[in-house]
Amino acid sequence: MRRIVSGPIAGLLAGSLIVMAAPTPATAATTTTASYLYSVGPEEEGGDDGGEDDDLVIIDEGEMEGEGAEDGGGEDGGDVPPPDDTSADDLFGDDDDDDDGAAADGAESGKLDPDSEEKQIKNEMGLIRVVQRQRMLKKKRFELAPQLGLSVNDPYVRHYAIGLDLNYWLSNRMALGLTGTGFIGAKTPRYDNIRFQEGLLLTANRTLWQAHVNFTYNPFYGKIAIFNRALLHWEVATTIGGGVTQTQVIPRYESLHEPFSTFTGGGVVGLVARTYMPKIDWISYELGTRFWIYPDKLEPGARGPDTEAGGVDNPALDDADAAKDASEFQVAFNVTIFLGVSFFFPTSFDYSTPR
Repeated sequence: MRRIVSGPIAGLLAGSLIVMAAPTPATAATTTTASYLYSVGPEEEGGDDGGEDDDLVIIDEGEMEGEGAEDGGGEDGGDVPPPDDTSADDLFGDDDDDDDGAAADGAESGKLDPDSEEKQIKNEMGLIRVVQRQRMLKKKRFELAPQLGLSVNDPYVRHYAIGLDLNYWLSNRMALGLTGTGFIGAKTPRYDNIRFQEGLLLTANRTLWQAHVNFTYNPFYGKIAIFNRALLHWEVATTIGGGVTQTQVIPRYESLHEPFSTFTGGGVVGLVARTYMPKIDWISYELGTRFWIYPDKLEPGARGPDTEAGGVDNPALDDADAAKDASEFQVAFNVTIFLGVSFFFPTSFDYSTPR
């Protein structure tokens, strides 16, 4: 729409429009308004007086409002950025709407925000701390531990042991328990070598089983870093107790004499090292040794084949009970090493103190 303004008002408007049309450094790149000013002489106005020197100003409001700038350029053909250009809104190319959309997409895809509490807890659990709390708590839990062992103190009789430990942990350091062990004993090749090479007959016993009550104290606990990637928790415990043992003699002349057995009591001390399964709160591995000391009866020396008149052997000792009565107690030892796996019940526990 075009308007025609004459007279002094036209002069004022013309001056204002010239000022508005002049681009400033701040708005030169975004101004799309064009104004057209020209003078109309008296002859064009067709006034009656024909002598008035009034200027006519024609203002194209549509062009001033940007309706005529369809090609996106100004009158001088300069480049004008489109209205939707994000560089005018954000100098660094960041758009709040895009950030909100990315956060929403991350929430929908199930990914954790790096600053979220869950993410921080997960990262914290993956760290190796200089001081950590104990890997497993044993207080008020039962321990059931099957074991396999081997005797190491007798070169002439080898014992293979199968045992079972049952402990109740009064605290993480102390426990009361029962231990039962069965033995399979057999003569070693050295036993026969002595007989044939030296002409000597050995007097030896085999252990049938042992059972004892024990008290366990765990004074040592530590950690070992494995390639700076994981921690191996370990502990060492000592045991002391007492119980019952049954032994049996190995007759020197097995084809002539029957063996006899002896029930006896004794004491035991032990040392047990333990480590734990990773990420499992109810299984551990054990390596240990036990030292038994007890009184035992050996086969009498006068028990032999030369029992005829004038012989050196006592014919009354051919009977097993008589030979047992004639024997005297002597100090004996039994040292075994064993491997075991411990199962703890209940299978879970709760920490009562913070990390």
